[in-house]
Formats: sequence, structure tokens, C-alpha cells
Amino acid sequence: MSRVAIVGPVYPFRAGIAYCTTRLAEELRADVVSFKRQFPKRFYPGGDDVDPTLPRAEAAFVLDVLNPLTWFGAARRLRAYDAVIFVWWIWVWALPYRLMMMLLPRRTRVILQCHNIGDKEPAWWKRWLTNRVLRRGDALVVHAATEAEEAWRRSRGRRVVRTFLPVHELGGAPPPRHEAKRVLGLQDRNVALFFGHIRPFKGLDIALKAWPQVRSEVTLLVAGEAWWGKEEEYRSAGSERVRFEFRFIPDAEIATYFAAADVVLAPYRIEAQSGVALTAFHFARPVIATRVGGLPEIIDGQNGILIPPENSAALARAVDEFFTARDRAAMERAAAATVRKYSWPEYAKVFESLVCGR
Repeated sequence: MSRVAIVGPVYPFRAGIAYCTTRLAEELRADVVSFKRQFPKRFYPGGDDVDPTLPRAEAAFVLDVLNPLTWFGAARRLRAYDAVIFVWWIWVWALPYRLMMMLLPRRTRVILQCHNIGDKEPAWWKRWLTNRVLRRGDALVVHAATEAEEAWRRSRGRRVVRTFLPVHELGGAPPPRHEAKRVLGLQDRNVALFFGHIRPFKGLDIALKAWPQVRSEVTLLVAGEAWWGKEEEYRSAGSERVRFEFRFIPDAEIATYFAAADVVLAPYRIEAQSGVALTAFHFARPVIATRVGGLPEIIDGQNGILIPPENSAALARAVDEFFTARDRAAMERAAAATVRKYSWPEYAKVFESLVCGR
């Protein structure tokens, strides 16, 4: 039986990628080499990157992005494995990953689990660093057709495997909708949720421009940490129908926010695949999203509504359509049914095949 290791963030590091690494390691029964420090502070313009409500995963927390000695130490540890899965999502780890890959035996299979091929805030030098890593993988796993084409081109023809990203089963059991709304002070209101790290590519500004055009009585609930200190800029574009919760929402509170929502918004400018949308489906909540990246591959018109990107008027129309013309109960059932299509055991089989060289 092949010995497998995964290099990437796991609990208690926060956000969806750490969740995905933790779950994949559980499914594969793989050992994990993780981080003592994920990012230099200047490259992580939010608060802490650890969620204190999460358990600590079984892993060797040995890598420090600023300490090359830890890269060599991790490489020595990884030489004992038949296959190593590197979790790829950001250019910051290009040099450490490339060095570790270089020091592995030639027999070791190198698999890249690519959450993003491109960078959300692109630059030529980020692209150059990323390409150095992509061209070392024996196989690249991506989660959208657009990502598959770019991965093949930028890796210069390495093997690319496209598959789904599984549903994100975050936050534990949800409370009843009315109870969640009561806890958040949103009793008897229709609620559209904008959730997660607030960065320019996620299009909160588009949602705020749309809201004065929404005719239905709907509260926009913004829940997440705003990067680069733009809270006041967003607040100035809000209204009495917008509620801001500018803070990191820990795992222990996620279920309450999604349970309180009637619909989840993802008006993204760019995205490979959306952990927020996949979390919404876990809680049986439909999604209104832009037609970018991999979102059209998971939103089918039954479990959500697709709109053109960069179009606040289209977003406003879709919100009104959802609350006035759609069968909301049927859409929630479709969202819940989506969960069965994107399971972790099926996802793990893709990596089991690659580990064996198939």
C-alpha cells in the first residue's frame, strides 16, 4: 500500500482550504505536513489566520514560510513517502514547495491539488512563481473547466485531472431558520447572505450598488472580515437595508449565519470554485452567483440563479426574482440534493488513482 503525505494548511487554520486539506487527509488516511506560519503578516491583511473554535488536526506543524531550514527539514520527512500531494492556492509558497519537490526522490509521485491556478490579485511575478511549481507536478487536480485549460497551458502539458470540489460540511448542525434569525436580530426579515473574507474579487461593492435597486423587502447581511481595512468604504455605500458584521466568523457560528439566510450571494469577478456556494448547499440554501470560473458547473438554475459578472442591475433583478417569482422551497430541496453529487469519498477516489499512477 502506498504511503501518502499531504503538504498544506489544516485545522485550526481557518477558511475553506484548511477544511479541504483536513477532510482529504481523513479520507486518504494520509500524513500531513503543515505550517507553523502560513504567511508573512504583510501578505495576510486580515486578522489572525487561526480559528480558536476548531480542533487541532493530526499533523506535523513544521513549515515556516520565512525559514528555509524548515523547508529542508520537511523535505527530509517527505522522502519517506511514495506520493506527496501539495495543496496549491497562493504564490507565497512557490519557493518552499519548489525546493521540497526538488529534494524528493525521482520515484515519488508529486500531485498538486490546485484550488487556484491564477492569483486573485494577479501580477506577472506571481504568475512566474506559480508556473515553476505547476511544471514540477506529475498530475494537477483542478475543479473547473476554465482552470483545467489554464493549468495545462501553464504547466506545459503536464497531466491535468478535472473533478468537482466537494461540499463544505462546515459549522455543525444548523438551528431552525426562525431561531437563527432571532439570534442575529433579523426576525421576520428576508435575508440575503454575503459571507466570507471580503476581498475585491468577491464583489461586495457590486452587491452594495445593487441593493438600492432591489424592490423586495430583503436585508443584505454581510458577514466576514474585510481585508485591507476597507470597512468604512463599504459602510458608506450601505443603507438601512444592509447589515454589516465585519469580523471573522468562526466555525462555531457558521451554521447560524447560513441558517438565517434565505439565499446566499456570490457576485464574484473571478473564482475557480466557491467554498461559500458549496457551504450554502450543505445548509440547503440556494445561491445567486455570477457566471464566472467554475460557478456555472455547480449552479444549474434549480439550486440557484446565474447572472452576468459586474452587473449590479442583474443582481438586483435576480434577488427580486428569487423572493417574488421562484419556488423557494423547491430551490432549497435542489440545493440539498446537490450535496449528494459532490461527496468526499468520491473525491478521494480521484487521488487514490493518481497515487497509484493511474
